[in-house]
Amino acid sequence: MANMAASMKGQKPELKHYLRSNKLPDVYEALLTGLAVMCPDDPLQFILDKLRCLKENGMEELNWDMFVEDYMKPPNKVITESNLDFIFNLDDESMIPTPEMYATAYGHYNMSLKNMCFSAWMQYYLHKKKKKMAMEKKMTRAALHHAHRILRVHLNVWRDWLRYRKGCQAMAYHKLKRIYFVSVGIVLFREWRAVAKRNKDQREYFEISLRRLERGENVDDEETFGQGDGDAQDKLSGQLGIELAVKVFSFLDIADLARCACVCRSWKVIAYHSSLWNRLDFSKVRNRVTDLVTTKLLSKCRPYLIHLSMRGCTQLQSSTFLSISECRNLQDLNLSQCKGLDDESLKFVVKGCKIILYLNLSHTHITDASLRTISKYCHNVQFLSLAYCKKFSDRGLQYLSAGKCSKKLEYLDLSGCLQITPDGFKSLSSGCNMLQTLVLNEFPTLNDDCMMAVAAKCTKIHTLSILGSPLLTDETFKRLANNRNLRKLRIEGNQRISDLSLKAIGKNCTDLEHLYLADCQRLTDASLKAIANCSKLVVCNIADVVQITNTGVQSLAEGSCASSMRELNLTNCIRVGDMAMFNIRKFKNLVYLSVCFCEHISEKSGIELLGQLHALVSLDISGCNCSDEGLSSLGKYNNHLRDVTLSECADITDLGLQKFTQQCKDIERLDLSHCKLLTDGAIKNLAFCCRYLTSLNLAGCKLITNLSIQYLSGVCHHLHTLDISGCIIITDKALKYLRKGCKKLKYLTMLYCKGITKHAAMKMTRHVPALKFSDDEIPVYYGYK
Repeated sequence: MANMAASMKGQKPELKHYLRSNKLPDVYEALLTGLAVMCPDDPLQFILDKLRCLKENGMEELNWDMFVEDYMKPPNKVITESNLDFIFNLDDESMIPTPEMYATAYGHYNMSLKNMCFSAWMQYYLHKKKKKMAMEKKMTRAALHHAHRILRVHLNVWRDWLRYRKGCQAMAYHKLKRIYFVSVGIVLFREWRAVAKRNKDQREYFEISLRRLERGENVDDEETFGQGDGDAQDKLSGQLGIELAVKVFSFLDIADLARCACVCRSWKVIAYHSSLWNRLDFSKVRNRVTDLVTTKLLSKCRPYLIHLSMRGCTQLQSSTFLSISECRNLQDLNLSQCKGLDDESLKFVVKGCKIILYLNLSHTHITDASLRTISKYCHNVQFLSLAYCKKFSDRGLQYLSAGKCSKKLEYLDLSGCLQITPDGFKSLSSGCNMLQTLVLNEFPTLNDDCMMAVAAKCTKIHTLSILGSPLLTDETFKRLANNRNLRKLRIEGNQRISDLSLKAIGKNCTDLEHLYLADCQRLTDASLKAIANCSKLVVCNIADVVQITNTGVQSLAEGSCASSMRELNLTNCIRVGDMAMFNIRKFKNLVYLSVCFCEHISEKSGIELLGQLHALVSLDISGCNCSDEGLSSLGKYNNHLRDVTLSECADITDLGLQKFTQQCKDIERLDLSHCKLLTDGAIKNLAFCCRYLTSLNLAGCKLITNLSIQYLSGVCHHLHTLDISGCIIITDKALKYLRKGCKKLKYLTMLYCKGITKHAAMKMTRHVPALKFSDDEIPVYYGYK
């Protein structure tokens, strides 16, 4: 506007009048304003359209912003009048600025700039000053923090040094104290040992002298061990010495010791040595032992007796139990299946033997009175078995839990005690809360109410066996898992337990070592996946769990338990196949494996892979698809097998067994039952290759003859178990071979052997302690035509 005003200043008045009368400046102003504000895409067309609009509407409504759209106009106008009035009034000299006005305006503008610069400089200075003061404060705080940190470091170093010095002093004090007590103990023990040895020598001397006086011999004759005359002479034991001779005699049972004592005088002295009589086991002679024998033996060895077993001695009466009560040092007592034991007899026993730790009363007729007696007198008992004792009740368990032994009881067996109710278990758990092992086998009435009471208070249980308890549900096992102490769990025949229980056990019981889940049909692969992270799992038995597949075995093999697994039983897991055998190879430390009747395991892709388990010692592949080729491959890759079961592998022939036995010469136990293609040639190779064979099962091998038995008796002198049931060609001649060659044979089974007479079988009973014989018709399941 200032430039326009300067250009119009020197023009003629007529021109100015013409421009004003035709409103040309107003038109230019409106067009320029519209172009500047609206910014049209085509400015020329915009000017033509607006001029055409002015021509049609006239100049009456002409305004400087009429070509600007309403939405582009500012709500408040800054300029109140047209600038053209100022432009075209330049004739008025009063409106022209003077030099003084220019000077004043310049001075005002210069002063404004100075004020603005001074204010900006002042703000900058104050900001720098404030920043400097803040930095000084931060440096002061940093220096203080650094000093404190240095002091703290030195203080920690000094504190660690002080703690180390105190620890050294305490350790030195404890070592000196221990050395002092050990020295005192050594001195006391040496003196005690010397006194005990003198007393022992004196006692043995008087016992020998008394026996010699009873025989009418001269006591002054110094007859040394093994150097006597006549029947008392024994050069062999004299050369061994008394200590080695006693060690040899320690492997004999009571009956053998009694026989040895009758050989000669020196053997009698050895047989009556005190160290041989701290343990007595009458169970091996339970059918012949009487009260007279037991009372006589107990009276002689009662000062030394610690372990005593009367299991199955049904002929014993009160006189024997009275003799037991005089054995004050007795700690382990087994009275299982003693029919003569009653409440009064047990009272005599526990009154005299007050330091008993292990007490087995299973299969006896004791009542609540006996349990009350045990709680009153047996203060140290830790092991108690009441299995199949039918005559005690809940009150007896109440007596037991209220006694002094309740806090020390760690093992309790209540198998088959169906008379116990949930109230009895509540009483038991309230007192015996230190239980660690609980056995409740063959307990079909056991329910969740019983086990919930036990799980709530007996939180230290780490071993639980509940075989044959079908009423227990997931709630019981979840509650037991919350205690986090389970290490050994045995369950069988429970159709209510599901994967939920195993998930809780796998999550909480990370120290699980032994798991037995036979015939639990509801369990699936999810259960194996849940326990796969139990890094200490050693034994896993899932026999007859038919829903287990290759996926479950794979989860188990990929878990942390693969390195610790030693035993795996997959018997009758019919959905397990070759893929499972491929994953089982990851169990590098597996010792025992059973895949009985897993029909989907093939020979080439399954059985041969098992040979890669180099730690495997025992293998059971009964009923699997195994022929000569698979058996040969199995022995080729793993020659460390000791126990192999090949029952009902019908495709195995002499050739396959021959290759297998030539590669696995250390086989000790072998089951070839119902391998119907085997002949005498296979047994010949077996006998000459596996000379250390101890157990052999040939039941159902109908082609075996007396020649096989002749081979076995001629080479396998360590054989103690033999089963030839269903071998119809074998005759009495085979028993003659066994009597001559297999001197260690203890178990012989000859069922359905029509070629053997009853007379020969009865004659064989003199040489074999356990013999089973029958000449009945062969059952249909043997498959004979």
